[in-house]
Amino acid sequence: MLIEKRRWFVRVITCTVISVSLLGLGIFKAPIKQNNSSVSSQLGVKNATAFISNDEKQSISHIDASYNPRITYPWRGDPSCQHFTIQMAQRNSLPKWALTSFPGSGVTWLRQMIESLTGIYTGSIHKGDPLPFRDHNEDNMGITDDPFCGCTIIDKDHEATEGVYKRKFYLQRLKDYSNIINTTYNYRGILLLRNPMDVVFAHQNHLLVGKFNEAPEDAFRGPIWDELVDAVAFAWADHAIRWIKQMKQGTAIFYENFLGDNAQHELERLLNAMNFKPQHLDPERMRCLLIHRNQSEYKRSNKTRFVLEEGHRQKLLQSIHTVQRSLRQRKWPQLPVSLYDMHFPPEEKF
Repeated sequence: MLIEKRRWFVRVITCTVISVSLLGLGIFKAPIKQNNSSVSSQLGVKNATAFISNDEKQSISHIDASYNPRITYPWRGDPSCQHFTIQMAQRNSLPKWALTSFPGSGVTWLRQMIESLTGIYTGSIHKGDPLPFRDHNEDNMGITDDPFCGCTIIDKDHEATEGVYKRKFYLQRLKDYSNIINTTYNYRGILLLRNPMDVVFAHQNHLLVGKFNEAPEDAFRGPIWDELVDAVAFAWADHAIRWIKQMKQGTAIFYENFLGDNAQHELERLLNAMNFKPQHLDPERMRCLLIHRNQSEYKRSNKTRFVLEEGHRQKLLQSIHTVQRSLRQRKWPQLPVSLYDMHFPPEEKF
């Protein structure tokens, strides 16, 4: 079974041990006290079952009082924000939501924003995935837990697109992932989409030199690069369309909207799609998030801008048009194409 194959993936979640029963999916509007009775009263949402269907409520196991959430502070050093915390919910208290994207779409940065705004950890099904927030104390780097522990608000899952470098490789992997939307996530998901013309460069960097470095310029030309562009153009669109068509709860959100003045609206739209209503959001958490959002250690600095060959650009444009049609069919918001860098030579304009 697919789920059994994926059970061995682990997630390490940063933090300091505290004993607390966290039934609410909320926003912590005051510093969390290490007292079981005080925590639930600080939550901005009534309780976690607002996210869960009636059938799922019957299947959730009883709360394990010995299960200790872990705590970290996302904005240390800022006197007006440093008291806010992030921690895990009680194991098996939350439903499974997918945060799915093509690699290189900024999902770790988005996870930081979701955690900062809600006070609840996100997770990842990918083994060895770096933590969105890492505690300065290495002795408190976290625990090993089931990636589907029911203690995170949403879980990163690239599914069949992980590590894609050839179209054939993607199609082979897809056989094992085609039913994930329903078997693992009960048709719940948030699809993060980024301009594929930026994604293809970020993905090549990640494949060759990891999250934080840049590949040499010659990595972006030649037959291997040609094959990668073809694979990304195909898999980026196919992955997006599959999720757009099959999701029953959730929506698509756009990386570019988090960069500018639309960031708050995009975050509210994301959480609203998960029934985490915007009116419950703590305005102080939102303020802190917006002023700190560009300080992520996972964003490459001094990015080199490369030019796309015309044939590559046309392939990726076709993928954009295909996904745009799928979004229109669902009557969902459209890709913010006006914000896209088409990677023309400097003297040319789109």
